[in-house]
Amino acid sequence: MRTTLTLLALALVAACAGTGGASVAAEGAAAADAGSAAAAKPAPASLPPSLLYRNARGALFAPAAMDSILAAEQGLPTPVRIGRWARRFLADPASEYRFGLAEGGYVAKRLLVSDHRQDCVSLLYRCCELAQASTHEDALRIALATRFAGAPLDSLIDATGGVDYDRPEHLDYSLDMVRSGHWGADVTASLSGARPDPVGSSRYPAGSFLAVPEAALRAEELQEGDIVWIVTDPAHAGARKQREELGLVIGHIGIVVVEKGERRLIHAASSPLPGEYEGGRVESVPLAAYLRRVERYGAVIVTRVGE
Repeated sequence: MRTTLTLLALALVAACAGTGGASVAAEGAAAADAGSAAAAKPAPASLPPSLLYRNARGALFAPAAMDSILAAEQGLPTPVRIGRWARRFLADPASEYRFGLAEGGYVAKRLLVSDHRQDCVSLLYRCCELAQASTHEDALRIALATRFAGAPLDSLIDATGGVDYDRPEHLDYSLDMVRSGHWGADVTASLSGARPDPVGSSRYPAGSFLAVPEAALRAEELQEGDIVWIVTDPAHAGARKQREELGLVIGHIGIVVVEKGERRLIHAASSPLPGEYEGGRVESVPLAAYLRRVERYGAVIVTRVGE
């Protein structure tokens, strides 16, 4: 499993290339002040203190502030909540791109929470987990149940509160993540221009999944909080090699937000996209511009949580 994860890491670390929102600090402070007003709920089974401690240090907000925000947004549709969390990570002044397997990354440090150091997968994880959670501890439970689906809870956490991403339950391939349904229903077939991928890869046969080519994408069909899984273009030599040698068909992931009618992509960008952003952190860019300018990508798969 480590060999597979490492090979995929080498392929994906370059793929996350290439603001706005309210102040994260201000929102966190306001939420903490309002925390005492949140209604108490019966506590579910306790998580190990070591897990809570290990993951508290990397959270975007302190636990009380996080719980207050989550309580205040319980009545909102899940996709709207996903969009709100994406904007919060975008607004984080301490945001830094850090690939999960790199030194200090969430996989290397065996963390569930690394909010200030994100890659495209961890950003997806946290936006979806927090959008479906009622408390910060609930978000950790959702993380364990989706990132390691089917694994017994008591086998996932070591004595120090760390988790092991080499476990067989952890999905290494993004298309397997799409098919699992844990990160939303695949709505690609409902979009104009959806068609079978004509080439496939060494892992996925040609025609075995649908995607919408960049030229056929109608951005207005995408909604706030949609998850965009960006498919590599087999006409690009480097992307074709990854398909053939590693089986990869998805090279990047981001969250759609709608700003004055424009569909933008919030994503963890490892490098600059000149004229749009400097990279090295969570960034925002018009989705159409991103797909047009990053040559190694040619299509999208879209999932929608709550469908």
